[in-house]
Amino acid sequence: MNGKTNNNHPKIETDFRYAIVAGWLILPALMILFNLFMVLYVVFTFNPADLGGYDLFIYITDLVLTLFYLFIIYTWVKRKQILPKLMIANFTIEVLLQLAVIFVGAKINWIYLLISAIWIAYFITSKRAKATFIH
Repeated sequence: MNGKTNNNHPKIETDFRYAIVAGWLILPALMILFNLFMVLYVVFTFNPADLGGYDLFIYITDLVLTLFYLFIIYTWVKRKQILPKLMIANFTIEVLLQLAVIFVGAKINWIYLLISAIWIAYFITSKRAKATFIH
């Protein structure tokens, strides 16, 4: 944040090449890459013909999430204006998938839910994200 604007608010510099992963944006970018590798692992490791019930649901969900994560990465690199909304949708989907774990009988990871809620709030309120993704 260099320079000042007329209203005494700091000017957010996003003209440099790595602005898309500068500051706090590096963390959700790494999370998306990690999630992509995890769903790709599931998609390429398991045979859907051998799965049934909840396992098949997870496989299909991971297949759809693979396409969604690739679209998010594309919009991230192209600095598309829709990216903050996609990230909010991503973290909301992750919260819903965590809640679906209740039906299987597993325990909910409350810290994971809290982190997702924090990132949702970040992408709603962040001036840096709005200034970075402008195309």
